[in-house]
Amino acid sequence: MAKALAALTLWLCIALSAFAAAADKKQPDWSRLTPEQQQILAPLSSDWNNFDDRKRKKWLLLAKRYPTMEPEQQQRLQTQMKDWAKLTPEQRRLARENYKKLAKQPPEKREVVKQKWQESQNQKQAPLTSTSAPPPPAVPGGNNIPPTLVPAGPTR
Repeated sequence: MAKALAALTLWLCIALSAFAAAADKKQPDWSRLTPEQQQILAPLSSDWNNFDDRKRKKWLLLAKRYPTMEPEQQQRLQTQMKDWAKLTPEQRRLARENYKKLAKQPPEKREVVKQKWQESQNQKQAPLTSTSAPPPPAVPGGNNIPPTLVPAGPTR
């Protein structure tokens, strides 16, 4: 009986110390981040205090790695954080679901999706270099003849 009580006491001490250690790992609120962390994670500032400790820890580890990244990687990360911050909670949920679905796909399919995504991003970023006017809109009926422009009223 004494051995069982001693074992139980020892187990409780270990469990409580593990619990206390886990409680000490609580990730800081935004106001407790260093200025450098706040600068790196600025796009997430409005959401930071709503993140759970796991998400905060992930972002803090990323912020720690940030200074060692190449400038292009830093810019990409900043852009992604800004884009993510603009999404509504529903859009974020859908993005997470799509990511999980994509992760289950074979590498070939993931590569195809990645290429299509990259193409769409390049089209968004491509400057308008064409000097010609865009083609006229199609007229209902399918003859593709541009509509005749009629003045709105007499000019003075």
